Amino acid sequence: MPAAIDDATRADIVFRAARGATRSEIAEALDLSRTTVRKYLERTDSVVENSDQPRETLCAIIRNEYDWDRGDGEMGLDIDGVDFMSM
Repeated sequence: MPAAIDDATRADIVFRAARGATRSEIAEALDLSRTTVRKYLERTDSVVENSDQPRETLCAIIRNEYDWDRGDGEMGLDIDGVDFMSM
């Protein structure tokens, strides 16, 4: 089980990964273990891949709007025309 982290840190992990940071770079920047970073990224990958709206889901995760307990955050998401995938 990865170390418990808050949702804002989880969003930061995903944002940094989307920007091209390595797991080691993310772990060092956020003072986490590489294992913790890997496990949270794997869970994020699974959620996004299994979503009917993967881009919106990823944006919700990055914006810390995804509800990990309920497993949603993509419905009704207003991304204000921002394309996080091209950042």
